[in-house]
Amino acid sequence: TQIHRLENGLTLLMRENHDVAVATTDVWIRTGSADEPPEISGISHFLEHMLFKGTDRFALGEIEREIENAGGVCNAGTSYDFTHYFVTLPSANVARGLEMLGEMVCGSTLDAGEMEKERLVILEEYRRKQDDPEGLLYDDVYEQLFETGPYHRSVIGSEETIRSISRDQMAQYYERHYAPSNMTLVVNGDIDPGDVIARVESVFGALDRAYDPLVTRPEPTRLARAKQFHREKSTGGEVYFSLLCGAPGVDDIDALVTLDVARYILGQGRASLLYQEIKERRRLASTIACYHSSHRQTSLFMIDATVEPEKQPALRQAIDELIERFANEPISHDQLNRARRLLVSGHLFSFETTGSVSVQTGYYYTMTGGTDFLDTYLERLEAVTDQQVQAAFARMLDTYEWVEVSVGPRAESAKAASPAESE
Repeated sequence: TQIHRLENGLTLLMRENHDVAVATTDVWIRTGSADEPPEISGISHFLEHMLFKGTDRFALGEIEREIENAGGVCNAGTSYDFTHYFVTLPSANVARGLEMLGEMVCGSTLDAGEMEKERLVILEEYRRKQDDPEGLLYDDVYEQLFETGPYHRSVIGSEETIRSISRDQMAQYYERHYAPSNMTLVVNGDIDPGDVIARVESVFGALDRAYDPLVTRPEPTRLARAKQFHREKSTGGEVYFSLLCGAPGVDDIDALVTLDVARYILGQGRASLLYQEIKERRRLASTIACYHSSHRQTSLFMIDATVEPEKQPALRQAIDELIERFANEPISHDQLNRARRLLVSGHLFSFETTGSVSVQTGYYYTMTGGTDFLDTYLERLEAVTDQQVQAAFARMLDTYEWVEVSVGPRAESAKAASPAESE
């Protein structure tokens, strides 16, 4: 990765690959829902929508039309710790992609009329999520595990905050957070670095906003003690189930790697322990998998499953038993080597397209402030031992407590025994 920093503080990361005449330009802003004051929760996502709505030079729809005319595609994404906007197009038109990104990031008009139209779109997105058990489970997972702190609230916001965010609040957030020192621009593919630097200096060099975050001190995070939360909702039969606990943040690179290995041994693929024991042998779940979601502060380690309501207590007990064995019994060399092979192939596959390269490069640079994680991931993975994986997993269990979250119908045998969160 080649790094160039503009005088205004913007960081440019470049990766050359001349195999295919394609390039991706991807700008990452180190701000997301975790950086929002509670009263304007959801503004990062709302602003992401608005940046496609026109600038001083380009009217509504013209930016996307310009990108399509250049043979490209564009999109964006918002999460807890970042927002990013990307354009992938033929490398001969990379200058056009940079120009369009610069227009959006530096010169959006945030038209008041368009904002009201987009507010209705986002409210409909919010309402659809209330009918999606997986979407509800995702929000409940964060709300229940993070009882306070920047990850407690949904990325999309609440119906109340979506309705109340004003144009002045959005303009202030845009000016204070979309500053060059808070941005990383990734350009990769069939590119000439010297030409890219000149183009980026021309497009982004004049941006002189100072980064002045609305939240100057992170809201204190309090994780839940061991508990169960169930949202009763019709899902067509099965319960969407998640068992999760806190995990170290992205600043602990060694923990990220070892817990990656742990999740693959436990719950990634048909040969994983959870799949073999819970789904195949005991038939307690129709789907089951393990995930490790990394964040700037506290991360999550979770096991997700779909289960018949009457089997949910047995599922939880079986998972608890398997977790206990995994933390205390030796990991076999076959299990460790399988996890390594899958992680290595997944890592290499993530560099197959210019779009996936930009995601990998931009995400880890935005989250960690450097390229060390990507640069050393494979060698760190190769060096991991079974004892280190087990020790990291056991340390996580000693530090954090498990929280059970589920969405779906309640078992008949449980309905009279305990009250439910009703939907």
